[in-house]
Amino acid sequence: MNPHKLRHAAAQFVAATVALMILAAGCFGAVLCMFGQPDLRRVSTLEAAKLADVELSQLIGTTDYVKDETNANPTILRAVSSTLHLPFTDPLTMLTAELPETQTQAAASTGGQSALIQSITTWAASTNKIAMGWLASTSTSACIQMLKDNPGINVASPQWFRLSDASGNISGQVLPDVVKYAHEHHIKVWVLVDNNYSASLTHAVLSNPKARNNLIDELNYQAKLYHLDGINVDFENVAAADRDAFTAFMKQLHDTLSPEGINLSVDVAPDIEPFNDSAAFFHAGLSDDVDEMVLMAYDEHWDGDSDPGPVADLPWVTQSVNDLLDTGVPTDKLVLGMPFYTRLWHVYKDGHVADKAVGVSDDSIKSALDDYHAGAGSFNHQLDLMYTRQPQADGYMEMWYPTAKTYTDDLSLVNENGLAGVAVWSLDWSDKETWSSVVSALRNTLS
Repeated sequence: MNPHKLRHAAAQFVAATVALMILAAGCFGAVLCMFGQPDLRRVSTLEAAKLADVELSQLIGTTDYVKDETNANPTILRAVSSTLHLPFTDPLTMLTAELPETQTQAAASTGGQSALIQSITTWAASTNKIAMGWLASTSTSACIQMLKDNPGINVASPQWFRLSDASGNISGQVLPDVVKYAHEHHIKVWVLVDNNYSASLTHAVLSNPKARNNLIDELNYQAKLYHLDGINVDFENVAAADRDAFTAFMKQLHDTLSPEGINLSVDVAPDIEPFNDSAAFFHAGLSDDVDEMVLMAYDEHWDGDSDPGPVADLPWVTQSVNDLLDTGVPTDKLVLGMPFYTRLWHVYKDGHVADKAVGVSDDSIKSALDDYHAGAGSFNHQLDLMYTRQPQADGYMEMWYPTAKTYTDDLSLVNENGLAGVAVWSLDWSDKETWSSVVSALRNTLS
């Protein structure tokens, strides 16, 4: 062999061997530092808390991670990691490379409230959950403003239809500009139809096939005419004797709407007794013939109740959910209805009770308490609510009201039980603080 070629080959071998040794030493040193040396321990823990926010951002769309630049000075570790393309010193890149960019991350932040409440959009989309808000207003401008003020709602249910007579006719009208705005913002519209809270009127329609058919035909016609996405049936104060007739009506309505691609949901009150479907709503039967069943988990103590108490404490809400599931309602059809109001109770010395609804925003609660010179009170851990009571010259006032923890615990029921989503009554009561509390609670349930 040519001595010159031999020396050249030997030199190449030595160079390759040295390079491999340097590479191995670099890898060993990096791993050793990562798991044993103070320099890399600092790197590995420096942004641990913020990494949780990155994961949360991918789940519900917030963008509050800011990379810590305090440790950006060159180090041996960073040089080795950069040369070997190790990811450990850039945890943000490492994590975001594993997860897709969310819609909200791609959008520019527009301020504190917007950046926070936009997160519910991604929560609903990423988990396929319903985020529904009822609209009690019949004003175009008011409805649109409420949708603007509560971004993240993916279903709006405006209260536009009402059963008006025993022939099955309905009153009210669709507001086309609201439907147009909603659809432009990827919000479905499920118009609510109520029965005027009349048991006798409801019985007259349900017991008359001609009237029942007229009501169904009218709802179907209106839905197709105005390109509605769904109908939300809110028949309350229905007589127990009309249970089977109501169930049959819902089946017929569903059979009519479903081929048209029109969603059908029904609002139901909690079971009066566990495992007992003898009241007006035959829940298991109804669930077979609707797309969603919305549990109105509020008015545990209602307007005009002579026994003051919470609107929706956690044990009562939990039992209400469990009762419906136990009676056969599928988890993926059940939507949890949540109140955006509470009640202030005035108990007079003669024993009679007066009450008024109060929004649950900080400002609304404070204003109501100030009117009675009452303090904030204390947190009742059993009920998962704040409670306050203040003596008055003619008796006393008391009030139970929710906190961010209340929303977190309520929404945990949705995630833990695999429910279809949430519905809030109503967006008329909502404001920045209330909606922010709900979104914050969603973040907690997913973290």
